[in-house]
Amino acid sequence: MPQNVTVVDHIVHLGAFTRDHDAYATVFAWHQMIEAYLRDSGVAWTNLHPNMFMQNWLSLWSMKGGVYSAYTSKAVGFTALEDVAEAAAVILLEGPEKHNGKDYWFSADVLTPHQVAETLTAATGRKFTAAVRKAEGFENDAVQPDSAFEPAYAKGAFELFGQVEDGRMVYIGSVIDDTKKLLGREPLLLRDWAKLHANELLEIAGS
Repeated sequence: MPQNVTVVDHIVHLGAFTRDHDAYATVFAWHQMIEAYLRDSGVAWTNLHPNMFMQNWLSLWSMKGGVYSAYTSKAVGFTALEDVAEAAAVILLEGPEKHNGKDYWFSADVLTPHQVAETLTAATGRKFTAAVRKAEGFENDAVQPDSAFEPAYAKGAFELFGQVEDGRMVYIGSVIDDTKKLLGREPLLLRDWAKLHANELLEIAGS
């Protein structure tokens, strides 16, 4: 075999909080297509399914002036990126012998926008509030010149928020979490994560 050829024997795919029958939002359907390809590829695979990342609150599009811009009024599940990253490292180290063909879920804390604001306030000592905006607002905000969002992705997120709001993707507000199974510890809840990132939250809130 040529020396410059790398053999891939295990793919750990960072996907979305998808279920087999929820192809409403395009960003979720994209991940489902990738997962179908992996299942048929002959290569060992593991799929990670994180819900909304708590780290989103460290972005200006989500949190500015201490106001959390939420694009659905419904309760949504959240996960800490630290938990998903640590779980991915463990899976890669333990390898396909233990994790081939497995799907793991990360949705540890389910909160409404106002519960998010209350939790951030309690953790930081700084007053946070929530403003529930229409789903269309995300697509509009995400295509501004200073946005990091690719337009097609922004459109998919708009679809997601709209369908959470109207009930088609209500399962997004579910606690389904495999952190303890993989890491032997409880997942970070928002109150824990917010204390770890209090300085960053206070900085972004002051922007």
